[in-house]
Order: sequence, then C-alpha cells, then structure tokens
Amino acid sequence: MHTKFLPLIICAFVAIPIATPALSQDTDQSTVIYDAVYFAQFNPVSLEDMIRNIPGGVSLLSNVGRQNNNRGFGSSDSPVLIDGRRMSGKTNDMSTLLARIQASQVERIELIRNNAEGLDIRNEGIIYNVILRAEAENSSSSFLDVGFNYVSETSVRPEILASHNGTRGALDYAASYAYDTRLRVGKINENVLSADRTPREFRALLNKEYDAEHIFTGNIGYEFENGTRVRLNALYSDSDERKDKLEDQFSVNAGGAPLVLLAVEDGRFPEVETEFEFGGDIEFDVGQLGRLKTLFVVNRTDSQENIAQDTIENGVTDRFFTSFADFDSGETIVRSSMTSTFGEHTLEYGGEAAFNTLDASFSFNSDPLENAIVEEDRYELFVTHSMSLNDKLSLQSALTGEFSTIFQNRDGETNSRSFQFLKPRVELRYDWTQTDQFRFLVERTASQLDLSDFVASRNVADDLINFGNPDLEPETTWTSSIGYERRFADDGGSLEMTLVYERISDHIDKILIGDADSGVGNIGSAERLGFDLDLSTRLGFIGFPSAVLTISYRYRGSDTTDPFTGENRTIHNTTPHFIIFNFRHDIENSNVAYGFNAHRRSGRERQDVSLYEVTDFGSHVSIFAEYNFSANMKARIETNRIYGDSRNLDKTFYVGNIADGVVKRVDFQSIKRNPDYFFSLQSTF
Repeated sequence: MHTKFLPLIICAFVAIPIATPALSQDTDQSTVIYDAVYFAQFNPVSLEDMIRNIPGGVSLLSNVGRQNNNRGFGSSDSPVLIDGRRMSGKTNDMSTLLARIQASQVERIELIRNNAEGLDIRNEGIIYNVILRAEAENSSSSFLDVGFNYVSETSVRPEILASHNGTRGALDYAASYAYDTRLRVGKINENVLSADRTPREFRALLNKEYDAEHIFTGNIGYEFENGTRVRLNALYSDSDERKDKLEDQFSVNAGGAPLVLLAVEDGRFPEVETEFEFGGDIEFDVGQLGRLKTLFVVNRTDSQENIAQDTIENGVTDRFFTSFADFDSGETIVRSSMTSTFGEHTLEYGGEAAFNTLDASFSFNSDPLENAIVEEDRYELFVTHSMSLNDKLSLQSALTGEFSTIFQNRDGETNSRSFQFLKPRVELRYDWTQTDQFRFLVERTASQLDLSDFVASRNVADDLINFGNPDLEPETTWTSSIGYERRFADDGGSLEMTLVYERISDHIDKILIGDADSGVGNIGSAERLGFDLDLSTRLGFIGFPSAVLTISYRYRGSDTTDPFTGENRTIHNTTPHFIIFNFRHDIENSNVAYGFNAHRRSGRERQDVSLYEVTDFGSHVSIFAEYNFSANMKARIETNRIYGDSRNLDKTFYVGNIADGVVKRVDFQSIKRNPDYFFSLQSTF
C-alpha cells in the first residue's frame, strides 16, 4: 500500500551528509544543546514553536500527551522536562504547558541521549530538557492567542489562550485561561444489504459534534536559599459536548438507488464534564545521601452522558433507544524517590502509591438505575541503577514491584482481587561514534485496567451493549527492542529506527458473555512485531536550508486467537502501516513560513461477538501558513482534513454468535468529514 513512498524515503536518507554535528555537545557526547540564539531565525513565539524547529521535534510533539495515560505517575512519562523536572500533573500535563511557555523564557533546550540518571523518568529515546532563563528579580510577561474555527454547515467559533507569568525574587508564578472549541461535521452514506447481499436500504447520516471547554491553570514555585525547591500547580476545566445525529432511511430499487423515505432517526448525545486537579512537588538535598523528590496529585472528574435516539416514521415519533451514565472518578498519587551518586554509579530508589475510584450509575432504555463502584489501591517499590561502563557504553537496570487490589461493588454484589507483579528492565546504550547511538532494551510491563471496563456501556456505532466484566485481569508484556539514532552534520537532521517485539500474556480483548453478548476480558496470549522510523532532514542540499521534512513510519504486525471463532487474527483495531509526512519552510530573509501535514494508514479489522468489520482509510492532509508581524506577534491560518479524512467500512452483522455463521445484514459505509479552517493571532507582551 505504501511502497510508492519508499523511493522518497531512500532518496532523502541518501542525500543527507553524515559527518560530525555542528551544534554544541557536552564532553561525554550524550547531550546536544540548542541555545536560544539558534531559534531566532525561526521567529518562535512559544516553546512548542521552538521544539518544532529541532530536527525530530515534530515527531516528539505528536507523541507528547500520549506517553503516560496510565494511572499513577510511574517512571515513563512525556520525554520533556522543565529545568530537569517532570510535570507533577496528569490532566495538567506537559502537553498543556508547551504552548503556554513563551519562547522568550527559554535559555536553551538540551537533547539528552544517555540514560538520564537522576531525572526520575525512563525513556527509550531522547529526552528534551528545557532550561528556562534566570529572570530579573522582578519581571513579568503575557501571552495571548486568539483564533476562530470554522467548519462548513456550522457557525464560526472562537478559541482563546491567555497566559501570564512572572517572578518576584525567588518566587515564580504563572496563570492561564483557555477556551477551546472543537467542531466536527461528518457525512455517512450507508448501503444496507440483506443476508443474501441484495439491496435493502440506503441511509444518509449527518453527524455534528460541538465541544466547548473552559480550562483554568496556574502554578507557583519557590526556591529556598538552601536549594530546596517547591512547586504547586492546579487545573479546573468544564466542558459541554454535544453530538447530533440525523439519519434518513430510504427504500431502494434492485440497483440500490434510493426510492422512498422510510424513516428518520434523530439522535442526541450531550455530555458535560468537570475536572479539578491539584498537584505539586518538593525537592531537597538529604546530606551525603543524595537528593529527595516527592510528587503528588489529586484529581476528580464528574461526567454525565445522555443518549436519546428517536425514530420518525409516517409522521409518528417513537423512542428507539435511551442511555444515561454518570461517572465520578478520582485519583490520588504520591511518589517519592531518592537519587544517590557513588562514583560512576547512580542509584534511584523509592515508592509510589496511587488510589483510584470510579462511581458509576447507568441505565439503558429507562430501566432501573444500576450502580457500580470500582476502587483500586496500587503500590510500587522501585530501584534504578545507572552507570557508565566506559566512555561509549552505559547501562541502566531497574526493578519495580507492583502490588494492587481492586474492589468492586455492583448493586450489593462485591468482589475483591489482589495482583502482584515484578517488572524488570535493562537498557544498554552504545555511542558508536559522536553522532551514532545504538540502544538495546528488555523489560516486562503490566497493564493498568481501565476501570470503566468493569461497568456496562453503550456502543452507539454498532448498536451493541458492552457488558462489564468483574473478572478482568491485567495483561503483562515482555518487550525487546533494538534502536539506532543518528544526528546529521551541521544540524542537517536526524534518523531514529527501532525494532520491537512484544510477547503478551492475558491479552485484553472482547470475550463472549452469555450466549451472544460480549464484554472486555482476557483471551490468552498475543504477539506483536513493530518497526518505527523517524527521519527528519533540512533541505539545504537542494537549496532550502530552513525547510524541514519529517517522515515517520510505523509498522505493527500482530497475532492472537479470536475468542469467538478460535481462528488466528490480528490484535483488535491494529493498523499495520502508518506513515506521516510533515513539512515546514521558514522562507529565508522573510517573515513567512508555510507547510503541510499528511498521513495515511493501512486498513484494519475489528471483530466482536456478532460483528466483523474491515476499515479502509483515506489520506489526511492539512496545510498552514504563518506571518510574523514582529518578534512578538504572529498570525497563522490553517486548513485541516482537506480530503475529508475519508474512510470506507464493510460491516457484517451476524445473528447471535459470529461462530455460527448466520449473517443478519451487511452495511457498506462511506464516511467523509468536512474540512475545517482556523485563523489565529499570537502575541507576547
């Protein structure tokens, strides 16, 4: 499917010079440093703008916010640090901070390529450590980003981000407000066939999604004269999301052409959510023993969702389906770690406690309200040892013990289970040359269960109910990987390649519940083979030194046994091939920049107790242009989903269990989304 892209990848790789790096690098060759002066040529306004102009930075930005979606902090997090420290938040995480830190606040960005001793995170690739300027004793600055978002068949919606930060002696502070609106308009043409594949109906569906969210954030930090550092941060958000679905259902002739309007299905899916989070960290020296860091966070989320679908036939409206769900969830985390150095050895050890709750109430079709409470108490003890074996070879080994208890109460029926896991990790990094590094990793991980999988929910797209499973267990994975990284001469770009093999036990997927229902459960073992490639190059070799092309390719092959049919298949919803092109050109000696993003993925298969689905994806393309009025003001215009992010679905529904092979109907869906247009004006002052 993607072989047409291979010549471009090969040509781009061959054309890049492979000499020594041009940017400053520390004495042990493990850190590449980008000073603030380097970024002046790109007229950045925010930290996000700066990272985007580092070779490989586009790939980093696409992954920030996806690194640590599990409960608790853990040792794996977004590979971006501020002054060597991770963000002590979950929702209020690094992805929310990048656009709020102004470029004028940044002194330099360090790309740490070694095992990052003492940084309290582990990452298989590069860690970006952002060093902020030591401001004057009393100073402040503000940032404002005002924009407008438009999607055809909707109205223009505003978006706002305003932030202010300052210092007062040893005290630093920041506050921000964001009003975020997300609009989506999708159109679906669906041909419904009978079991013998004769045309039965044609359905034209219009989906509109609106989301308006207010987000308030703030943080404050203080550094005492003895070196103790304290930082607190908070977030409050409330969102109002609405999805409207209007479907016209027609009878068809023998050729499948629409004839007579049979019915109209009108669906409304409002959801409101509020979230509060408060976190912080403290760091100080403990004599000769080392430095102690403690992070904590408390967050609470309240979400309510209503589904109401009506069928209008011959002018008569009947209620087709209703669903109500109220989810109150909370998380409290405390993590402490001590870092001690003994010659060439760095030892980090400590513990973490995370307490999670889900209080759910739900009802289908006006049935009596059901209630479920799920609680998880999870503890970790960990130790990490890092050392340099010689000037080229570094070794990091870690052992984590995880102990958890999950308690459930579903309308008086209780269930409590405990789990224990040992999770070893060994990583070896070899600096073959000053620019080339190999990485070898072996580790065992244990998944964290999604507490919502213990309660029932409604799958609107498939008209199915996903039943909760009180016997769900975590899956464990042994991962082995080999990675290679090269940074090219004269800041010409970078190349990263990683080969990954995963062996999964107690794999989580859909299982049979009863005779013809399904829910989330453990289905046995699974395997996954992956290959990642990230190539970023400046196009100076063709006369455009400030243009950057980034190509990312992901391959995921997998195999498991289907619990319904007993046949081998790929892992649920796995997309084997995914390729991304990012291009940005800051035109030399001008205030103009432009670029595009394009990605394409291969088809995927999905299977449930009474459904087999194949999805074929089209291409996503977006373009943008920027103009800098001054060093402190920038305008940006962009268009997303130029080709509608089209996809085609072939869905076969079965009577009862798919293993019986009795087809109920076949749906062919063609989905397309309206492009959206966005204009923004950014300014610092």
